[in-house]
Amino acid sequence: MGLAVPLPAAAAFGQDPAASTLEDGIELFHAGRLADARRIFAAAYEGQPADTRVAFAEEDFEAAIGWFAQAADGGGCPAEAHLWLGRAYGYQAQRSNLLRKPLLARKVHAHLEQAVACDPDHVAARWDLMEYYAKAPGFLGGSRRKAGEQAAAIARLDPAEGRKARQFLAEMGD
Repeated sequence: MGLAVPLPAAAAFGQDPAASTLEDGIELFHAGRLADARRIFAAAYEGQPADTRVAFAEEDFEAAIGWFAQAADGGGCPAEAHLWLGRAYGYQAQRSNLLRKPLLARKVHAHLEQAVACDPDHVAARWDLMEYYAKAPGFLGGSRRKAGEQAAAIARLDPAEGRKARQFLAEMGD
């Protein structure tokens, strides 16, 4: 049974969601209260796309891809945007037809690699890239050796996560 998270004070009393903070919206998102989080994000962004993670959690991958792509192309090197864009393409690939899967898989690969390039210390990005390398066929960039390299990098950054990564690869037959 999940923990009940009360609405932020502004939303609990029926006040305008704009009176709530982005932190309230993030708290609601993590509590799984997506509709409440969406209202707060939409008010905060004044009609601009709501937090893309809400679209992702609601499995609206087309919308999430559009919004994450804007964030990834917005300048700098936003590792988090590339990570989530790669994830959204991955879930979209799982639902797509056989002809479209390789194109989407290449996008997953490219964005996960970009996330790690942007922030080499980003453990979640390295995890996702390791899983991609471990599961993808060679013609789509899969590589047991590269998966092992990511597991070693994860272990250097976070020894506990590194043990989990090595266990994951062992279960995959590495």
